Amino acid sequence: MKLAIVLASGELEKVQAASIIASTAATLGEVMVFATMDGLMAFKKDVVENKAWKAGELGKGMIQANAPLFIDVLKQAKEVGNLKVYACGMVMDMLKMSLDDFVDVFDDVIGVTKFLGMVEDAKVLFI
Repeated sequence: MKLAIVLASGELEKVQAASIIASTAATLGEVMVFATMDGLMAFKKDVVENKAWKAGELGKGMIQANAPLFIDVLKQAKEVGNLKVYACGMVMDMLKMSLDDFVDVFDDVIGVTKFLGMVEDAKVLFI
């Protein structure tokens, strides 16, 4: 199985769901997560440190309960499964950002063209 997740939403519930799907699928095959738009912004160090995600009732409950959040889920999945997480180079260029602005979870910075070439035979989820 080969799965690609395009993570464009920065809402905590959606980022959390993407991490759980990626984590589970990484034990069954190859998984690639491409964080772009607001999905990429959810990984910014200041957003993570301040837990400043857009969150609904469930997301706020996860934060209050100190539940394991998407960054930890992805890091654990990378240790036990075949998971790669990529940051969108176009967004980073537009905002003049580097990997230093984000938590340490990304394997590389790539563009849409490279990502599409990597996932041509994968099932693609857009979250």
